[in-house]
Amino acid sequence: MIRNLLVYLLMLGIGISACKKKPSPEPSPTVPPSGTFSQIQRRILTPTCATAGCHASPQDPGYATHQLVLAAGQAYKNLFNVAPVNALAISDGLLRVKTYKSLESLFYHKLNFNASHHGGKFYGSPMPLGGSPLSVGQIDFVRRWIEAGAPETGIVADSTLLDDKTPSPGG
Repeated sequence: MIRNLLVYLLMLGIGISACKKKPSPEPSPTVPPSGTFSQIQRRILTPTCATAGCHASPQDPGYATHQLVLAAGQAYKNLFNVAPVNALAISDGLLRVKTYKSLESLFYHKLNFNASHHGGKFYGSPMPLGGSPLSVGQIDFVRRWIEAGAPETGIVADSTLLDDKTPSPGG
């Protein structure tokens, strides 16, 4: 009888220890998103476009002309499949960013100082206005993102292009 009681207590102890809650894993530190558009935002738009006086907010002096805010959290919805306010771009059927078609995307034309790809058309001042032109790698990164459908998430372009500092022609 004592033996049965000991076996019972041993089994009960094993059962209780098996039911103990296991510690939760440590939460992982917040990692900034690494998708292609988030890299465009972080490495191109925020430092060169979404600056005070340019495309940071509707209070910027030029907003009435371009009606474009490129600040984080707003840029994608203001670019993706949106009609521009530029009359020539509208008449040519351009969108700010037209999926799969960089040459029909005003955003791409505005970043590319090399006028030869415009087909002789002038869509207004190249951007960033008064700043250094984007590098060949940065422009190609944007082009590849558009040609891949301009997704808001996911990686569709090689981020090493952003490290290419080769000056773009016409800049």
